[in-house]
Amino acid sequence: MKRKILLSVSAVICAFVLCACGSTGNTDDYNGLTAGDIQTAVEQTASTLLSMSSEDAQQYYEYYQAQEDGEIYADLMEDWIAVLPEAGEFEDFSDFEITEAGKTLTAVLTMEFTQRDVTLTYVMNSPSMEVTAVNAEVVLSLGEKMSNAGINTLINFGIVFVVLIVICLCIYAFRIIPKLQKKAEGQSESGSQQEKKVVIQERQQVPQTQNNDLIAVISAAIAAATGSSTDDFVVRSIKRRY
Repeated sequence: MKRKILLSVSAVICAFVLCACGSTGNTDDYNGLTAGDIQTAVEQTASTLLSMSSEDAQQYYEYYQAQEDGEIYADLMEDWIAVLPEAGEFEDFSDFEITEAGKTLTAVLTMEFTQRDVTLTYVMNSPSMEVTAVNAEVVLSLGEKMSNAGINTLINFGIVFVVLIVICLCIYAFRIIPKLQKKAEGQSESGSQQEKKVVIQERQQVPQTQNNDLIAVISAAIAAATGSSTDDFVVRSIKRRY
C-alpha cells in the first residue's frame, strides 16, 4: 500500500514535468507548455483521482497531511472526499479552460458525472509554472448559486445591522452617562447641604441658650438694684461691646 501511495504521489506531482518534457517548440504558450500539455496534465491528475476509492482517498489524504510539502495535495484529497458522494458515476471529461491574470495561471477541467458535474482546478505561478493550489468542487446550479448569494447577503446585512445597533447604543449611552453623573452629583450636594443645615442649627442653638442665661442674670441684677420684680420689666435686646 505504501508503494502504491508513493507511485500515486509521483504521478500527480510530476504531471507538469512530463508535459513540459514532451511539448513541442513551435506551439509553446505558457513558459514552454502548450494549452494541450496543461490539459493533459490536469486530465492525468483527474484520472488518478477517478481510480481511487473513498478509502484510498482517505489514506492519501492522511499521507499527504503528514508530509511537510504535501499541503496542496492534502487539500485536494480533502475536496475529493467531499465531492465523491455528491457526484455519482463518472461519464466523461467536458470543458477545459485556461485563464491568466497577472502572474497567476488557472486551469479548470470540468468532469461530467451522473448526478453533478465536478471541476478540477489547478492554480499556478505563470512565470515558473509552479503549482500553488489544486481544488476539486461540485458545479452548483443557478438556483443554488442564487440561494448561496442570498444567504451571504442576509448574513452581511445582519452583521451590518448588529454593528449599527451597537453604535446606536454607544451613542445613547454617551447621552445617558452625563445625566447619571449630574444626578449623582446632585444627590451628593443635597446630602452635604443637609449636613450643613444641621451644623448651622446646632450652632444657632448654642448662642440662644447662652443669651437666655445672660438675660436671666441681667434681669436678676436689675431687680435687685431697683427693688422691683423681674415681672415688671422685659429685657428685649443685649448689645455686646468688645
